[in-house]
Amino acid sequence: MRKIILSLCLFLAACGNEYQIPPELLDNQVKENQQIFYSPSGHFWSAGNLVEDRIMFTKHYSSGSGGYSEYVGAAGTRLNELASHFEFIVDGRLIGYNAFNFKFYEVVWQKSYFLPVELEFDRVEKLFPGLELIRLSTAQNGVLTIKKLPFATKSFLIYNDTEQDFYKYQFEKPLTVAEPFRSLLTVRDYGEYVYSHFGSREALFPLLTVKVTL
Repeated sequence: MRKIILSLCLFLAACGNEYQIPPELLDNQVKENQQIFYSPSGHFWSAGNLVEDRIMFTKHYSSGSGGYSEYVGAAGTRLNELASHFEFIVDGRLIGYNAFNFKFYEVVWQKSYFLPVELEFDRVEKLFPGLELIRLSTAQNGVLTIKKLPFATKSFLIYNDTEQDFYKYQFEKPLTVAEPFRSLLTVRDYGEYVYSHFGSREALFPLLTVKVTL
């Protein structure tokens, strides 16, 4: 019986590994001072300048608080209202991620101007195949419940389908955060993980508690 129990424990311990971010998301990151190009006729973004009708932008980081990305065109035009901290080009699409609100955006060309559009649930799922997405709207009184097997490692991504923001929040109890995607978390132990604004308990900074249970 002891051997059976030991074997079961070893099996459960091997269940689930920390999720590995798809390499194409990291390998195709748009970096500081990098130039990227959009083709209005082909409706795609690229890191090369081979298209004839290209619109060129250069990436910079904002000097103010927040460290948001800025994209400036050759004529001084800008990609406005992008509000993201990390961008990558995949399948000809420019995708941005905001580390403060856990949201993904796609920059689209619409009627002669660029517009960031929030990515829907199923489109984010396709970016992270095999990863479980948890809707933030399922939280009850600020508590987001995550279920996992005993001894298992559990990775998941919080999909923010609310208006809640987490500017300069951090976890009070350590857990694995998959930078640059701060909403991609990995837990190994049961318990509660409080996400707070420098430990504040004021109503101005509502807490998010990730509760890991069986």
